[in-house]
Amino acid sequence: MENKNFLEIALKASELAEKEILSVYSSGFSVEWKPDSTPVTIADKKAEEVMREFFQKETPGFGIIGEEFGIESKDAKYQWILDPIDGTKSFIHGVPLFGTLIALYHKGNPLVSIIRLPALHSVLYASEGNGTFLDGTRVFTSNEKDLSKALVLSGTLNTMEDKGYGKPFENLRRSARLYRGWGDCYGYYLVAIGRADIMVDPVVSLWDIAPFPLLFKESGGFFGTLAGKTEILDASGVPTAPIYEGFTGFASTQALAKEVISHFENT
Repeated sequence: MENKNFLEIALKASELAEKEILSVYSSGFSVEWKPDSTPVTIADKKAEEVMREFFQKETPGFGIIGEEFGIESKDAKYQWILDPIDGTKSFIHGVPLFGTLIALYHKGNPLVSIIRLPALHSVLYASEGNGTFLDGTRVFTSNEKDLSKALVLSGTLNTMEDKGYGKPFENLRRSARLYRGWGDCYGYYLVAIGRADIMVDPVVSLWDIAPFPLLFKESGGFFGTLAGKTEILDASGVPTAPIYEGFTGFASTQALAKEVISHFENT
């Protein structure tokens, strides 16, 4: 099966997830709090369930790694990696900047990536060697080379400080022209389409970042850890760090990547 077919399957899966998410988003729902103090709703669970069922039907034998229901067929050469709602805290407060993340890897190589923003009715996607597209139009990161003219994004500053990145991140954002807290997948979405220049995460899980290596490769930007490592799975398909909160991440223009890394190299 070609990457084009995998992309069509992934896009359909994300549409199914969107339908489940919006049916909950527009109605009343309860919020559960996990042991790690992160929220989860019936929308997270239903969205992942419908995607898993669809992938099992369309790509039997493929592995699946998802935030809500764990790992299935961990030794499979092809692995779908899912985050049904990235930005659940936004979701539960009615803020529309949350998304569904899907990535397909083969022996550690990313083939397909998707960020779908259900409440904004927008989808950003890429397949290997074919570019990154926003709602059908090819997009690229910005060409910004000067940090003093850049827009820097992140999630909560509390977590940045708690993880020991407070001072270097302060130096980075104060060196930029603008800083905003448009975090989670929405921040990466903005960088990938050229509307922002840097997005920084001090701690993320595998499913939070799985689509980004390919999305930024195909849009001409950079994605890696704060130490500058660009691989999140090795050649055997094994994660290069613990899948739960074992990673850091940032995305930027190619020209700004080294400067971002330099701010964090001693932390």
